[in-house]
Amino acid sequence: MLFSTSGCGDSTSSGGTGGTSGTGPVETPDNVAGDYLVSLTSGENTCKSMADTWVEGAMTEGVQFSITQKGVQIEAETMGASAIYVLVLTGANDFTGEIHDSHFVLTNHGTKMYSYLTCDYTINAVVEGDLDGDSIVGTLTYKPVITDNPDCGDYDCAAEQAFTGTRPSG
Repeated sequence: MLFSTSGCGDSTSSGGTGGTSGTGPVETPDNVAGDYLVSLTSGENTCKSMADTWVEGAMTEGVQFSITQKGVQIEAETMGASAIYVLVLTGANDFTGEIHDSHFVLTNHGTKMYSYLTCDYTINAVVEGDLDGDSIVGTLTYKPVITDNPDCGDYDCAAEQAFTGTRPSG
């Protein structure tokens, strides 16, 4: 399974201010907003259902990934062929999450339902990474969201890709 992303930055974006309720300090995270070109390398896969299509060490380059930011809140979207893949797999090609300092987590909460025997599940895609200047690095993990139904046992798994990406400096 290969994942591609796409996006464009906004040269007027700023890190903004995060917030905490009450009188605590206001968090000002790093500015992760922008359009990134990402390279992915497929890593470990413990999902039997993906065994025929997952190739450990396979690389995908030129993935476009766009991140917008308002304080600590971030949103992202994949575009192009990779967006179609993510959309078919999870039911959506958008991600939501947060950034704290330079560390960010974005989740695509899958809406597409899958069934196996009496097990019904969706698949989430989680991007977790760190910003260093105009570069991002981290992991993309695909993980079925299952219940404790015994028929779901084969779907208690994950498939992971390492990523690196850069945005044009502005």
